[in-house]
Amino acid sequence: SRFVDSYGTYEAVRSERDALREKVKSNLDTQVELIRLREENIKLRQFLQLPPVSNHPVLQAEVISQDPDNWFRTIIINKGSADGVATYMPVVALQTVTLPAENNKPAETKLVVGIVGKVIQVNPHSARILPLTDQFSRIGVNVKKTGHWALLNGQSPHQDAPLIDYLSLGVFISQGDEIVTSGGDGIFPRWLPVGTVGKRIERLGSFQKAEITPIIDFKKLDFVIVIQKKVDTESLNFLPLKPDTVEEPKLQPAVPAAQKAKPEKEEGEAAAEKPAAK
Repeated sequence: SRFVDSYGTYEAVRSERDALREKVKSNLDTQVELIRLREENIKLRQFLQLPPVSNHPVLQAEVISQDPDNWFRTIIINKGSADGVATYMPVVALQTVTLPAENNKPAETKLVVGIVGKVIQVNPHSARILPLTDQFSRIGVNVKKTGHWALLNGQSPHQDAPLIDYLSLGVFISQGDEIVTSGGDGIFPRWLPVGTVGKRIERLGSFQKAEITPIIDFKKLDFVIVIQKKVDTESLNFLPLKPDTVEEPKLQPAVPAAQKAKPEKEEGEAAAEKPAAK
């Protein structure tokens, strides 16, 4: 009987232990969910404090997937044509960055807006974004301190950092210089932050190129903002320069100066020889 009582006590203790384990696990899951909701709440509050990024209406969307394809590093969001999203619409994001302490100033936390990419495919309830880091991305940009134009080329999947190219050698750039959109590509509004010049700066021929550190951390991208700017897609599609689309100019042979003066002389002589009218 003592053995039975001991066994019964053991089973009761084991059952109580298992119940406590389940309770601890449930509490941990609840704590993780609370942390996730708190972070999401902070981001949504930050979105409400978003300064105007353009004169166009904006739409917030959640990132639901990032395509890890070897050739296309695209981003999928949970808003589509039913929400007013269309191809070529520019996409930005709002993130919190920590500025390092310098000149006796403490470290500072700051909200920043930065370019993410553009919409390239739209479904009724989702859309695909081509990020500025992708190798097929091309964005017109300016060096903010000088206003000089350059072209931002993505390099992913080969490298994560994009490059600015076709920047004149006469423009002096250094690490940390701000790069903003130029607005010349017809898609992105002007002066939206893109990133800063990195350490790698190369001077080749008549131009120079530099590696750019995007202002947005794509590894922490949870929400984006679609700028609902109507883009005239016809103006982005130029006819290829082929013989059947470009009229060949009709060139006339040059006439020597002596021959140009000769007809004038002949006309003068003919007028002199013509008898006066009576």
